[in-house]
Amino acid sequence: MLDAHAELGEGPVWDDGRHVLWWVDIMAGRVHCFDPMAGLDRAYEMGTPVGCVALRDDGRLAVAAADGLLTLDPETGAVETAAAFEPGAVALRSNDGKSDPLGRLWIDRMAFDRAAGAGLLVRFDGSGFETVLGGLAIPNGLAWSGDGRRMYFVDSRDPVISVLDFDMESSAVERRRPFVRLVDVPEWPRRGVPDGLTVDAEDCVWAAAWGGGCVLRFGPDGTFIGRIEVPVSRVSSCSFGGDDLSELFITTAWEDATAEELAAQPNAGGLFRARPGVRGRPARRCKIGVGTPGDVESAAL
Repeated sequence: MLDAHAELGEGPVWDDGRHVLWWVDIMAGRVHCFDPMAGLDRAYEMGTPVGCVALRDDGRLAVAAADGLLTLDPETGAVETAAAFEPGAVALRSNDGKSDPLGRLWIDRMAFDRAAGAGLLVRFDGSGFETVLGGLAIPNGLAWSGDGRRMYFVDSRDPVISVLDFDMESSAVERRRPFVRLVDVPEWPRRGVPDGLTVDAEDCVWAAAWGGGCVLRFGPDGTFIGRIEVPVSRVSSCSFGGDDLSELFITTAWEDATAEELAAQPNAGGLFRARPGVRGRPARRCKIGVGTPGDVESAAL
């Protein structure tokens, strides 16, 4: 649909106010804005790896970068440093992230070298970052059930989609347990690694299969329901969009691909769209403040 050639496309989120899809090319440090009606895509150069974007309730975007949280004004291109991560013993970058039902922002952080045990899942409440889960390798897909009482989560080193109980008052989580053990699902591709997630209006979970060239749908009880094939193997994430939220946008990548793989998959890194016959839910907006802005600069378009 969009031959973007993204090295590591990720984090699609539909902006129902602007009728566009925001997504990122992580290592290239680009925030993309795709207008499906016009077929046009523009990129904001952030100058640092970016893991995800989230809609804010003031019309701007929260952007999770390698060193901290940024605020991007899509109208002017201005970028503000909102909050910095504490430096650690291992260099980390942001990977995926979303706003929860309370409007707090959750961000996956992982080592640049993908070292097992270095990854974190953190929550930003406006005053600072709190580590919720540690000892991770490649923290990834995040999504919530329609009633907000369950949070789904992926650490891509494990062939499991996890579920946790989510407290709607405090945003605390507990009782992490398997939602789907993918090794027990015959339809899950043998070489597939779980990646990005979304939940549709029927409370079914959609999971991207990195290395597997598809997206699978699971019922609220974890039962396999269906599969959408994607013409490239590295499928990174998915999200519903379009004016009636009936279109599933799918990001892909060419990261770590061999020359032979690139020749066989010339559309790797593209943005794809499917119409699966179900609808999604509107993206939740980040409702917390971001503290005192730092230096202001303009993002190149």
